[in-house]
Amino acid sequence: MIIEPVTRIEGNAAIEVKDNRVYFKVLEFRGFEKFLEGRSFEYLPVLTARICGICPVAHAVASARAVESAFGLDVSERVEDLRRILLLAQTIQSHALHLFFLALPDYFKSDSFLGLPKDLIHLGVELRRIANEIVSRIAVRPIHPEVIVGGVARDLDKDYSKELRSLLMKLNENVDKFEMLKEGEVLNETAYLSLNSKGIIDFYGESLIGYDGEFFEFKFNEYPKYLEERVEEFSFAKFPYLKGKACRVGPLARLNLTKVDTDVAKGLAEIFNDVKHETLLYNYARLVEIIYSIEKVIEIMENVRSGNIRQEVKPKAGEGVGVVEAPRGTLIHHYKFDDRGLLVKANLIVPTTINNTAINHDLTAMYKKGNNNFELVVRAYDPCLSCSTH
Repeated sequence: MIIEPVTRIEGNAAIEVKDNRVYFKVLEFRGFEKFLEGRSFEYLPVLTARICGICPVAHAVASARAVESAFGLDVSERVEDLRRILLLAQTIQSHALHLFFLALPDYFKSDSFLGLPKDLIHLGVELRRIANEIVSRIAVRPIHPEVIVGGVARDLDKDYSKELRSLLMKLNENVDKFEMLKEGEVLNETAYLSLNSKGIIDFYGESLIGYDGEFFEFKFNEYPKYLEERVEEFSFAKFPYLKGKACRVGPLARLNLTKVDTDVAKGLAEIFNDVKHETLLYNYARLVEIIYSIEKVIEIMENVRSGNIRQEVKPKAGEGVGVVEAPRGTLIHHYKFDDRGLLVKANLIVPTTINNTAINHDLTAMYKKGNNNFELVVRAYDPCLSCSTH
């Protein structure tokens, strides 16, 4: 049996049942890592933002962080705050797109989002509108944004706190409509990986935290000691393993591994006080993160720190790693430069590839239980196949 195409996901994929196993097959190949070679450092955030039209901010910021790491450059506190706003706003729009328009139709027994209550459709549209507008204020445009090495393209010149509080109130009024997102079964128990800052959720965090039965923490440049990339002949996407184990990243991983420090989201996240392995909880975790991101953007906007929004960059030979949390999970950019600031080598590890092994294991587990609702589980991961085949 072959399901092709898999619908309501980003990119082209197929599901094949063969020899008592289910394969999630990513069918496209792009080659960004190779054609970035020889490019000057200042073009890398611009070019890597073209990897994805849904999470371009994450690629641009991870790219800038990798260059800054290689050149030994520290950005101002204001730039850190503005980049956090960018990542959180992108998370709001991406999660809203997936939750309201791609995932929820399954729960409302509809083929499309048109089967949802109109108030939920309008809420999803409004969440995406304001989030994209915030990204445009700082990074010029929501798709193919401009994030520069050493800073950001623009300072934030508008306070969105009032509009965001209005959306937060609407979400709170509708939160009971999402109770069904808490349902699900454990298909596989996996390892987990996320950024964090002193145990708190942070999309621009300072270190990586993992779980394989026990919690452990490590620095960005230590990731090759923990993550091993493998390949399988049936897919163009790689298969990273964390300490030899299938691993998951994204909303479920972040809430399993870190604490939420905003008022409303903290209460909703209590379900994750113990590590949860139910795959469909990814969708509930997205709801929690939308609310968290709104609260955190308001907090940062009202307390944004001082500093220049850009600074001079002096290229030199070096190697650096930049990591951020994309909406779908931990994103790693690893660059090596010559003394002119030209890229010698790049390695990108993206969230969907990290989740790839778990997706395949989940589908096979479902099949062996006599359940063939494969697309429901694939959508729970919100895979971005353009990113995965970069």
